[in-house]
Amino acid sequence: MTSDKKNGYTLRISQANRAGLIVILYEIAIDYTDEAIAAASAGDMSAMSLSAIRASRCVEEMQNNLHFEYDLAKTLNKQYIYMKKQLRNASISGDASGLEIVKKQLTGLRDAYDKIADSDKSGPVMEHTQTVLTGMTYSKDRILDDLTNETAGRGFRV
Repeated sequence: MTSDKKNGYTLRISQANRAGLIVILYEIAIDYTDEAIAAASAGDMSAMSLSAIRASRCVEEMQNNLHFEYDLAKTLNKQYIYMKKQLRNASISGDASGLEIVKKQLTGLRDAYDKIADSDKSGPVMEHTQTVLTGMTYSKDRILDDLTNETAGRGFRV
């Protein structure tokens, strides 16, 4: 994953509510799955294995945060187990045939959570973060983000 993508995810995470964080985690897992598919088609099995492991860690994080008092969590857990198995098989054997299925499942679940996130009106999970204004400044080839100076209310006070 490029550093620009990581910075974009970091910015989105700092501004996201609970449902939005889940959507971001799905997007990260999809990106890693895409990287694994691309590496497999290029014949780079070590990069494919690394990306598959990273995608599997994202799926594992989603699995660890399931609330099993709801029936939906049991269904999602079965899907997560299947996805982790496919990702692990791709990582170990180099067989990328199951990665497209994993990507399709992740995309479907991301779309469902995206609809839920639209109805979630709670505030951001992270507090005391900087306000980011996008589009206020720009350069020839990209839009820049401007961080407002709100350092007075951030961090620890002694």
